[in-house]
Order: sequence, then C-alpha cells, then structure tokens
Amino acid sequence: MHADELLSEIEPLPFKVRCRRLADLRDRHGDPALADLLDELSRRGHYERSVALFVASAVRDEASVAHLARAMGDPDAGLACRAIRLAVRHGAGPAAFLAGLADASAAGRAALYDAVRRYRRGELADALIGRVAELWGDHEAAALLPACGAHVVAERLDALGHAVGNWTSLGRAHPDAVLGHAERGLAGLPEAAWNAWWFRHAPGVAAALRHDPGRVVRLLERHCRTRPLPEALHPAAGALLDAEPDRMLALLLSDAHRDDLNRLLFRRSFRDRLARFGNGDVAAVARAVREDPGALRRLLGAFPPSRREAVFEAAMRGVDRGAAELGEDLLDVLPREPRYREARRMMGLRRVAETPSRTWGVAAFLPYEEALPILGELTRRPDAGERATGYALLIRCAGRSGDPAVLGAALESLARLRNEQDPVRLSALSALASVPEGLLRAGHAAVIGRLADDALNARDTSYQTRHHIGRIAAALCRQGAVHDDADLLVSGLELVDRLTGSTGALALGRLDRVLRRGQEHRLAATLAPHLAAGARRDDHRLALLTAGALRRRAHHVPVLQDALEAALDARDDGVLTRAITLWLAAPGTRAERAGRVVARDPSAVAVPAVLSAIARERTDLLHLVLTGGTPAGRFRRPDVTYVPRIDPAWADRWTARQRDAYRALLERVAADGEAPATDRAAAVSALARIPGTEASRLRPHFESGDPYIRRIALTALPWTRSPQEVLPELLARAESDDAHVAVYAAARAARFIPPSALSAMLRPVLADGRITARKEAARILLRNRVPDAMDVLAAAWDDPGQHRDVRAAIASAVRARLDEPVAQRILAEAAEGPRDLARQVLGAPPVDVEERFRSRYAALVLRVARSTDPEARAAALPAVATWAPWAPEAPALLAGLVTDLGETRAWRDALHALVRCATTGAGAAELGAAAAALAAAPAVPDAEPERDLPAFQRLLALADAVRDAAARHRTLGERAVQAVAGRLPEPVAAGLAAATLRWDGPGAAGAIDALAGRCAGLGVLAVLDIADALATGPSEYTERARPAPEEAHPHAARLAARGDLAGGLFACALTERHGPRAGWSGDWRDLLRGLRAHAEPDVVYQARRIHTADE
Repeated sequence: MHADELLSEIEPLPFKVRCRRLADLRDRHGDPALADLLDELSRRGHYERSVALFVASAVRDEASVAHLARAMGDPDAGLACRAIRLAVRHGAGPAAFLAGLADASAAGRAALYDAVRRYRRGELADALIGRVAELWGDHEAAALLPACGAHVVAERLDALGHAVGNWTSLGRAHPDAVLGHAERGLAGLPEAAWNAWWFRHAPGVAAALRHDPGRVVRLLERHCRTRPLPEALHPAAGALLDAEPDRMLALLLSDAHRDDLNRLLFRRSFRDRLARFGNGDVAAVARAVREDPGALRRLLGAFPPSRREAVFEAAMRGVDRGAAELGEDLLDVLPREPRYREARRMMGLRRVAETPSRTWGVAAFLPYEEALPILGELTRRPDAGERATGYALLIRCAGRSGDPAVLGAALESLARLRNEQDPVRLSALSALASVPEGLLRAGHAAVIGRLADDALNARDTSYQTRHHIGRIAAALCRQGAVHDDADLLVSGLELVDRLTGSTGALALGRLDRVLRRGQEHRLAATLAPHLAAGARRDDHRLALLTAGALRRRAHHVPVLQDALEAALDARDDGVLTRAITLWLAAPGTRAERAGRVVARDPSAVAVPAVLSAIARERTDLLHLVLTGGTPAGRFRRPDVTYVPRIDPAWADRWTARQRDAYRALLERVAADGEAPATDRAAAVSALARIPGTEASRLRPHFESGDPYIRRIALTALPWTRSPQEVLPELLARAESDDAHVAVYAAARAARFIPPSALSAMLRPVLADGRITARKEAARILLRNRVPDAMDVLAAAWDDPGQHRDVRAAIASAVRARLDEPVAQRILAEAAEGPRDLARQVLGAPPVDVEERFRSRYAALVLRVARSTDPEARAAALPAVATWAPWAPEAPALLAGLVTDLGETRAWRDALHALVRCATTGAGAAELGAAAAALAAAPAVPDAEPERDLPAFQRLLALADAVRDAAARHRTLGERAVQAVAGRLPEPVAAGLAAATLRWDGPGAAGAIDALAGRCAGLGVLAVLDIADALATGPSEYTERARPAPEEAHPHAARLAARGDLAGGLFACALTERHGPRAGWSGDWRDLLRGLRAHAEPDVVYQARRIHTADE
C-alpha cells in the first residue's frame, strides 16, 4: 500500500475507526513494504509523519523501532519528543539514546527521562544515569533515579540526594533506599538543619511509609521529637498509628506535638484510628485537647454514642463543671443523656438564667417535653425576631431527640407559621432543612407540604425561603430513594413540582454515593411514571435532577436514558443543553449519540458537550464545526461566524485538512480588525498551538502595530511546530520595547535547541540586550547547560559597565554550579559586594548544597555577615545560624556584634541568631560569654536623649530571646537556658528560670521553692514579674509547657503555706492562671480564700483582685 492510498482511505473516518485501521497494519509485521510506507510518510508533512509514528508504534517490528529511533531527530519538536517516548516504550536500547545524548536539547532530554520513568525502563535508566551525570549534572541524573534498579539507587542516592526534585516519586519507587538515605542524612546533619531537611524530604518519607511505617516512627522519634510533624506526613498519620500505636501516640502527646494532635483531629482517618484505642490512651488524648473545644468536639464525634460519655468525662477529669458553660457545638456531639444532664445543670446557672437568649439556647438541648414550655412560649411572643428564634430552636430540639415521632409532634405545632412574616418562616424552614435526614418519614410529608404551600403562597416569600424548601424536598427524595420508600419519594417529588420556577439551584446531592448497588434501577422504576408524565408536559426537571445526582451510575439505567432522550425535544434552550450534556456523558454511546444530536439540529455543534464529542471522537463530522458556515438553528445565528474554542490536544486527533480548516477560521478572526482585541489574541494563541503550525503563519501578528496582539504572538511563537527556528526572531527583539515578552518566550524556544548552538545566539544578547533580556539570557545559558556557559557568564560578570541587576542574576544562577571555579569566584566577589549582590549568596539553604561544598558556602555567608554594607549584613545575620554548623567561627562573630555597644543596628539580629546557634549546640559558650559581658558592662549612657542603658536593654532582650526559644522548642531551648545560667543578674535570671521551669521534672518542687527563696530582698514588683513568668511559662500563647491544674495545685498550696511574700505571690499567680482552667473547683477556691487571709498585705491585695465569677 502506498502512502496516498492509505491517507485517502483514513481521511473520512472517525478518529477511533481511523486508529483501528492503522493498527490493523500490524498484520504486516516484518513486511518490507511496511518499512517503505514508513519511509514515504516520513518524507511528507507533519500529519503524515505523525501517522508514521502511530503505525510504527502499532507494528513494533525491527523496522518500526528503527523508524522511531530516526524520528527522534524530527525537526518538529512535538514529533521528536513523541518519537522519544515511543522509542523508550517499545524497547529501543541504550545505544539509540546515548548516541545523541551529548548535544541533546533540554526538551528532548526531559522527554527521555519522563518516558524512562513512565514505562519503568530500569535497565535503560541504569545504562543512562552515569553518562547523564557526566554530561548534564546531578539534577538531570537524579531525574532517572525512580526508574533505576535498587542497586543503582543504593549506590548513587547519597551523592544525588541534594538534586532530587520529586521525592514522592522516588519514595514510592524505592522506599527502602529513601528511608535509608533519610536515616543517614539526618544522623549526619546538625539539628539546626533538620527543619529544612524535613521540609524538602518529608514527601519522600511519606511515600515510603507504607513499606516500613515502624521505621518512619523511629525516624520521627530520633529526629522530629522537638519540632512539629512535617505537613507531608499528616495524611499518613493513621498508618503510623496502625504500625506503632503506643510509640506514635506517645510522640503526639509530647509537648512539642500537641498542636499536631489538634490539627490531625481534622482528619477522619486519624480520628477513626483513635477510636480503636483503649480507654486509658483515649483519656490521655482527650485531656490533651480539652482546652480546644473544636478539637474535643471532633474527637468525641469519632466515637459511637455509647463511648462518648466516657471520653467526655475523661477529658473533664479534674475540672469542676459546676459553673461551666459548654458550647453548643460540644453539646451537639454528646449522647442524649449526658446532653440532657449538662443542659439541666446549665439551666440552673445564674449567668444562663439571667440572660434570656442563653436560656433559650440551652433549653433547646433539653428533652423536647422539657423544652416545649420555654420554647413554645417564645414562639408566641409579640416580637417577630423572638418568634423566629423560638421556632428554629424548637425544631432543632426535636431533631436532637432522634425520634421521628417527636419531630412529627414539633411539625404539628407549627400551624401558626401560615400567618407569619417571611423572616419567621425562613428561620423555621432553615432549621427544618438542617434536621438529620434520617428522621424524615412519609408521615411527615403532609405537614411539610402544608408548610411549603403556606410559604410559597405568601406574597412576601423570599428566594432564601424557596431555597430551603428545595433543600427539604431534596432530602425527602434522597431518603425515599435510599430506603426504597416510594411514599416518601413521591412526597418529595410533589414538593419539587410545587417549586416550579423556583428550583434553579435545587440538587439531590450525590445519590451515587448513598444508594446500594443496583438500587438506582429500583429508583428509576419508581420514578418512571413521573418521568413520563413530566415529558408529556415538557417538564424534564426530574430527569435532569436524577441523572445529575446519579452521575456515572445513570449511564446504565435505561429508564433515565430514555427520559434524557425525550428531553431533547424540550422547548427551553437551557433544559435542552443540559439534557444533551447528560445524554452524551456515557462514554460507550457518546459518539453515536453525538451524531444523532447534530442530525436533528446541526447548530447543536455549538453545545460544548457536542463539540467535545465531535472534536475527540466523531471527527468525520468536523466539517459542521470548521466551515464557519453551518446552517443556523437553535444554537447559532445565521449572521455570526462560528469559531469553536478547541483544546489543542483534540486537534492532535485530526487530519491535515481538518487542521488547515481550523487554522483558516482562526486566521480570519485574528485578522478581523473589527473583532475585540481579546478575541483576536485568543485566536492567535490558539493558532500557534494547533499541531504542525509553522511560525510564518504568525508573522503578520508579531509584526503588528498593536502592542497587545504583537506580544501575544511573541508569547505564542515558541509553541509552533519548530520552536528552535524562532529563537533568532525572539532574540532580535531583545533590545526592543517587547524585550520583556520576547526573552521569556525565548527561554522556551531555547529548550528545543542543542546546547552547543545556544552560546553563539545568546552572547550578543548578554552583551548588548536590555537589562531584562540580559538577565534571562544568563539564566538560559545555565539552565540549558551550554558547554561554555561559565566562560560567557564570567565575561559578562567582569564587564566593568555591567548593570547591577544583571550581575545579581548571574550570581543567583551560578549557585547551581558550585563545582565550577568560575562560579566559586563569582560568588566570592558577590559576597564582598553591595547589598543586591551579596544577598544572592544567601538564597541557598544547606540541604540544597552538596555536602562537599557546605563549609565553603558557609564561609561565603559569613563573609556577607561581615560586610560593611549594613543592609547586606542585616540580610545575612539570620542565615548565619543556619550555616553555623559548617562555620565554627560563626557564634563568635555574632557574640561580638551583640556585645559591641558601638554597634547599634545589627545587634538584635545577631542576638537572635546567636540564641538559635546555642539551641542547636553550636554556640553555648559564646552566648554565655555575651550574657556575662553585658551584665558586667557599665550602666552608661544613663537617660541620654538617644541612648539609655544599652547593655541592660540588650541583656533583657537576650533573656526574652532565650525564653522565646524555649517556647518554640522546649528541649532545644533548654540548651540556651543552661548556656546563660549563672551569667545573668537578678531579677532577670530568676524571671528566666521561672518562665522555663520544667514542671514535669523530678525536682520541680525543689526548684520552685528555691526560686521563691531567691526572691528574698527583691522588691514586690520584681517578685510579681517572676510570679507571672512562673505561671505563664515560656509563652502566653501556648499551654504546652504549663502543668495541668491538678498538677499545679499542690505546688500552689505549698507556696501559700510558706507564709512569705514570694510564696504568697507565686501562689496567687498560679491560682489566677489555673483556677479557671479547673472550673474553679473547691480546692482552688479554698486556696484563694486562704491567700486572702495571708500574713503579707501585698498577697492579700493580689488575692482579692482574683475572682471566681464576674459580677
């Protein structure tokens, strides 16, 4: 068969039939004539060459695979990349790829790596990775790791770890290797770098977790105990609990992970795992989250009602609830009896009894019979707002009962709603719509129907009221469908009928998720008479609603499909469009049905669902879309040229003639000067993305006098058939007003050009282009790894007239090439330069720098920190702490800035960086020495206009920074606390010791008593500050470091019994902090009374300012 015969045969065929015809050529496997056919097709245009690729991929004999290998050099970039993927897929050997690898374009290399991973060509990845690393660097070699064999990954991962871009993919493919790398990497990293390591690598650990979750738990215990759980591991927390329940729960209950526990309770998978734990473990979790009402509510909701009361009581153990008011959300999740008990208790509270709105709200949680006298009276009040509240609360109270009979009684009591205002009806119907659907019964339908009729017949009915009636109707339909209750279903449908014209937003929800298997057919049988009756009166809403709610499960229900076909005769265009969309949703019949739709009305091609079906499957009907002169109909006016909006991927399924026809349509729009600029721009952009479009067809537009059209065309140029051919055109505009558009487009075009050819193209731009163009040219050189890129950049860097922004872009770009001497020189000079250059050195965290270069890079960061440019130095100081583990002299540099009282600008940033160093074990001695030096410094200047006690102010700031460090990471912060122990003067030292005291330590009582003893001789205000620090802990905003009230009470009682000022004030502070947390239980109230009778007047005064209840 000759090429012309084949092309003529397949031209009129629909896409799938055309593909089957070409695939049938596999019967000629090994036939020399087939190789001749491929050669003939490959000498023709874009479409014919794409057909040759399809045939070769289908036949897959030796000649076909050889054809794929040759096609990898196709001048059309899209076809070349497709050939690469197909060659990989069909078994081409390493030699086919290694031959051209040395000068392959970036796009070709990316296609190769992607195909090797996608088709899991492990032997090919093993053969390529060494050569790729040698030619194109670690980052491209790392892209092959997911496809490599286990032994290759084990050998290379540690060396390439810094370059891995997709840890999730690698962790999924090689979980054992990733976990091993994690263990070795974290063990060799200082704690200062752990956060950055987890941020980058946690997705890989999460992907590898299923392989050995216990190993991940051990990793977290060793290297994540003092910092929050990585975000990427949150979705897998349930699996970790399954693998190591005791150890994982202990980790989450530790101080550092309490916030993680609260956040994980948002995840159902985690809550469901907790419900499997024993009572003791659940009680510990409940106590840990009890001060967060939302977290406690979510925890309780994870348990069946039979267990919730025990969990609730465990959470509240030690809390006196005698005067506590529980929130409505928390009451809602309690089982009935505990909820009734708590509501009755709260009804007796003075604050509730004296606040009518609170009384009504709490009454709604009582048994319905007890609430009815209170809420029923409220519905008869003269104030409409109060009546609305009463109706809503009464209905919700009935819903909480869980008894359909109670709900029925409540509905019967709503007869007076007929004469109410719309806001009152709205409140009642909104409450009814929120009642649990499972309580609805067919016996309720009549009352609900009357309520709906009254509301719909009222002259003041609002959209919101109709919306809630629609929600109730949908609930009745759903429950009727789920429970096979025909009466309830029919009642819901009747309510839908009454909402004619008011149900634009009505939806039945996801019936496909709640119906049992096969139940959709019984639902359809029940609905059949209603569907038929609706079709006879041209009312197709029920068919559309039901098909939309069933989604894919509607595809195989003949009754519904027939109803949708009947809706094709609908008079309303909106109904017809929706019916067509749903009728064409079934994949198996879509192509045939699309033909039937356009046979009825050719203008239906304007319906998106029809256009999609024709463009993707019924390509034999494309003449209706692409001529621009289709007969007018319901969906198209005769005086408007129709230009469809096509997904570029669809055009890949078309023949050359069909593509040419679409190009002609787009060119008509693009050249139409009277068309809106946005339409013309969209046409130009779409034109470039049609497969096989030549750049020359865009020339009239990128030479346009309209800047908007011209720039859209320049942006689209690299999406044409051969992007490599347009790079000179784009670079020629590097000095024009369009440089900012042209050069970014050039970045894409450059990806398709062999790197050896890029240098000559980009040198002139880097020398004479506009600033934006020069910056992007530098990036393109390095991103595409042009062979002499470093020499070109070195010349640009050394140019004495070079703009500072270009030099900054060069310095930033060469960070990825630290193995190059030129890059090392440029970064060293940048570190000595002004702010804009020096800051480029600071952009790389340690985990992104290969291990062998970290010490050298740390020295660069310190060089910036010593800069004479104050802004560069300020930017560098926070980074010094991160790099300190690789720069032993870093803490001394920071300490020097802190203690240099002549340095007034950088000392605060240096102080915080020094404390961070100390928390990771890198600068404890220097921090202690700095504290001692500041403590010994003279108290001058003293109350001068611009400075006042600078050393003492820095000392206070140092103590605050250490306290903040303890608040962030309790264990790490203790290192800083120990570093300054004995170096601070009183009362600063006592305040820090009080704030960072470990209440859970074995010597807590002795430490607290010693702290009170240190206060002897201090003034009352100083003692008050220390007492407040003791009660508050490291931070006002977290409870993590504070003891539970029952743990704090013995200490407070012992301090009160001392009889001295410090003990009394300490006890007052603890009482004020923990008494409310305990619900002002009897033991705390007794303690407060004792403090009010204390021997020290100042203690008495402070105790009388603490109140158990507001007046």
